[in-house]
Amino acid sequence: MPGAKLSWTLVFTAASLEHLAEREMEAEDVANAVFGRHGPVRVRRGGSGNRERWFVVAPLEGGELVTCVLRAAEQRDLEAEGAFVVPPTRVPELRGVFDRSMRLCVTAWISHADESRSYRAWRRSKGGR
Repeated sequence: MPGAKLSWTLVFTAASLEHLAEREMEAEDVANAVFGRHGPVRVRRGGSGNRERWFVVAPLEGGELVTCVLRAAEQRDLEAEGAFVVPPTRVPELRGVFDRSMRLCVTAWISHADESRSYRAWRRSKGGR
């Protein structure tokens, strides 16, 4: 799904926010990256069934790259403590109504050197710089 426009709704829970905070990341950073606010988004999919994950690499506001791991959200994620959703409009909403386009943010981090090299090579292959 290189360079795709994503129409997912992101789901965050208190647990996922705590996990992001340990990596000095915020939900807003993840949403801006996943929705391509600061540049093209590279999405790769891995696993199958309950283990299916989406790996998103995209730039942050300062130019650093972030890697986000998402999984299909489940109804229980919306019912979790502190749950909220961020639709593609990037305006956070409380919980919302569950739908299959929702993705739970599992984790995110500032991309490692190999992830950054791969992203830049992908961008060059698409005519980017």
